[in-house]
Amino acid sequence: MDTEKEDDKILLERTANSFLCYKQYALDEFWRPRVLKWESLSEHQKRMLPWYESYLKDVRNGIETNSIFYLNLLEQSVEMWGLNTDPRSWPIPSAVDMSKTVSILNQIAREWSSICAEERDKFLPLVREFLEESFPSGRDTVKILIPGAGLCRLAVDMVQLGFNTEANEVSYHMLMVGQFILNSDLQEEGIALHPFVHSFSHHINRAQQLRQIHIPDLNISERVVGENLLSMVSGSFPDIYGPNINIKQSESYSNSAAIREIRAENRNSKDVVVTNFFMDTSSNILDYLETISHVLKDGGYWINFGPFMYHFEQDHQTELTADFDPCTGEVSNELNTPLKGIELSHEDVIQTATTYFPFKPIKQKAGIPSTYGTDVNDISMLGYQCSFWILQKVSIK
Repeated sequence: MDTEKEDDKILLERTANSFLCYKQYALDEFWRPRVLKWESLSEHQKRMLPWYESYLKDVRNGIETNSIFYLNLLEQSVEMWGLNTDPRSWPIPSAVDMSKTVSILNQIAREWSSICAEERDKFLPLVREFLEESFPSGRDTVKILIPGAGLCRLAVDMVQLGFNTEANEVSYHMLMVGQFILNSDLQEEGIALHPFVHSFSHHINRAQQLRQIHIPDLNISERVVGENLLSMVSGSFPDIYGPNINIKQSESYSNSAAIREIRAENRNSKDVVVTNFFMDTSSNILDYLETISHVLKDGGYWINFGPFMYHFEQDHQTELTADFDPCTGEVSNELNTPLKGIELSHEDVIQTATTYFPFKPIKQKAGIPSTYGTDVNDISMLGYQCSFWILQKVSIK
């Protein structure tokens, strides 16, 4: 087993362990401190909140319901991902891993529950209208790539329209949960979850925090099984689909001979790239532009929707970057590089894409209000101003 496979196995088993540890983590982080706070009150103050002990039981029950979902996921994932069957051998999850086990429940609500259908429909009708008009027939041969595919709801929506769709995701949390949802023959609304139980602010009433959602909001097996139109690829978007030149080696762009070969094979391989709440996830958005240009066929389309809330804007960490020879892999000019620093605006991206890359604008619109995995009853209701565009890659002769 080479080093890359060993690293992947460690990450996978650490992710699996974070799901296993979810219940204890959530109880310690969200439930137990409130039990202690309640017990610290005077009897006089406790009488003012006669419902609070029952409420704490409901919080615990919600966490336990979520934990059952994760245990069922693990039962399938151990075999599917080839994990060690003894969880005691799994690496200890990090604080970030544990935080993801909490936040991904909101992601599940965002992609697979009816309560976020209105949120998803900010984008889906726009992309559906264009694709149906552009590809009236032969859609099973039209290759769509969705980087940062999350839990694959958009990919399933594309398959339902008849398109050959490839979902790309780098997060093992997303991949493991997404695979479970897609491959477990789940009945429509057959699973109950409490995604909002961990948030104690911005509620009109306690019932909103404690309420259940049910997933999935459609019968996935009836919609995608048998068509052979959906596939999933794990890995960083630039690493798998980018060119072998113009991007520096980094944590998200490696330089092994096998990866270089994959990148070469992916050149001009897709008809459409759909980026949905994705472009601001890079520490260097130019890497994404290089990759989209590389993977699209001449005449292909780049469809984008999302905000510019750059994930690394406040990040003080650095990563090691370097140049490398695309033929030999020989590394040079190693440098500790800040993760933050290249945060382009909507206009910057369009100007760069149409000036330095072979794109021409087809449609664009800015300032579309949208939320992301937000509880519609959250009275703070923080949202985003999203950009939508369609660019076409033109042939350069």
